Amino acid sequence: MNRSIVFYLVSRLALINGLALLIPLLSALWWGEAGLVYFAPALAAALLAAAFCRYRGRHHKRHLGPGEGAWYMVSAWFLLGLLGMIPYVMAGTFASPVDAFFESVSAFTTTGTSCLADGGAGLPQSLLLWHSLMEWLGGLNFILLLVSVMPQVSGCFGLTLSGHQSVSFSPMVDLEAARQAGLIYLAITAFSMVLYVLAGLPLGMAVNQGLMTMSTSGGDSLFDFSQYDSLALEAAGAVSMLLASGNFLLYWKSWERRDFKSLFCDAEWRTFLTVVVVTGCLVSFHLWRFGVYDGWDNLRYGFFQVLSFISTSGFSSAAYSTWPEFDKYVLFALAFVGGCIGSATGGLKVMRFMVLFKMAAQEMRRTLHPHMVISLKIDGVPVDMKIISRVLSYFFLFMATFFVSMLIISLSGVTPMQAMGMAVGCLSSVGSTMDLFGVADVSVLPAWTKLYCSFLMILGRVEIFSFLVVIQTAFGYLRRRW
Repeated sequence: MNRSIVFYLVSRLALINGLALLIPLLSALWWGEAGLVYFAPALAAALLAAAFCRYRGRHHKRHLGPGEGAWYMVSAWFLLGLLGMIPYVMAGTFASPVDAFFESVSAFTTTGTSCLADGGAGLPQSLLLWHSLMEWLGGLNFILLLVSVMPQVSGCFGLTLSGHQSVSFSPMVDLEAARQAGLIYLAITAFSMVLYVLAGLPLGMAVNQGLMTMSTSGGDSLFDFSQYDSLALEAAGAVSMLLASGNFLLYWKSWERRDFKSLFCDAEWRTFLTVVVVTGCLVSFHLWRFGVYDGWDNLRYGFFQVLSFISTSGFSSAAYSTWPEFDKYVLFALAFVGGCIGSATGGLKVMRFMVLFKMAAQEMRRTLHPHMVISLKIDGVPVDMKIISRVLSYFFLFMATFFVSMLIISLSGVTPMQAMGMAVGCLSSVGSTMDLFGVADVSVLPAWTKLYCSFLMILGRVEIFSFLVVIQTAFGYLRRRW
């Protein structure tokens, strides 16, 4: 394995993260806060890490293989978690460094579960800005990895099918797909901020909320829509979450062609919208049937929570933890699904479920007609058996990891349902599944549980296969040495 290219790519990531620290640093100085105390050590650590890795990667090759890509993705999330925790440690926000690391990993992986007391109400403005910025950078980092490095490691399990284009990667050039996805991410973030301003939020809060919404930072306790009881604010959040759940590469193509109707020709986007409408109507009807809310409020709160969970944003506009069990289980199931491939959402993604359902239907037809030649197609494009095999493998690994993690987390003393909520919340990057079953304060959990949950968050973002490749290459290296 060529370790030089891994060090080179990590150096660029550390440098970008260091430059991002200048935003809260300068903001803290402007607001009269102790910005140098909070952010200067983190900035110095990021620049030192960038310089060291750049030196180690000075003789890198141009080619990035699957092994190098897997090591880069895994090390990138751990590095971000370590650098992101430094401002919290310097500010004395948490009593334990484990809590600071958990908070940082949760933000960068856009899980949104927080150890902060009172939703961070007592934090300085600059640290709140840094928290939102970590979530936004985490979403952007995932998008860029999704269209650049992941296809080399795992084929992305349908990204090329969803984008209707072949994706290649060379770390030495400006990847066009990454540039397109990044620009769309920036544009929709700005649009989301404008929507929040028009809905009545102050500019500073609108910026923070736009950053959090676009990153689909699930279960974020730093903003609660129910405190405002504003239909306009919920509409701004719903539109932002809906846009954040789509395939950014398809957005770019529609923008280039000035043909936004073509978005609805995409099978994955149509399926996503259908799931939102059907489950939204189902939950709203059930809420109305049990008299949870009055009149149209059932539709208002039902659709918002459905969109929040399927987009893995996890924002709340109602006390869904008190809803009937049926509605809570629907929201729990939606957390598994997630948005479209090519978005920053977590979960298994709609495209993979489409492949699984179509494959199951075709296997039934093949059972009835053994000699029939059947080709699985999505949007008229034949799905290669290699992609189907990867989807099956990923689904099995995801579910196996979920059940094993549920057992491990239950050792911390939580109930089985709470353990399920924590496991899927970490793997799907939607921390609200923890609130769904009564895990309101993760800060009281044992330190080992927080570290394991941090590992699960990273595992969900590297989509499991990358971590397995890292383990395989590590064992191969040890065998050769010993």
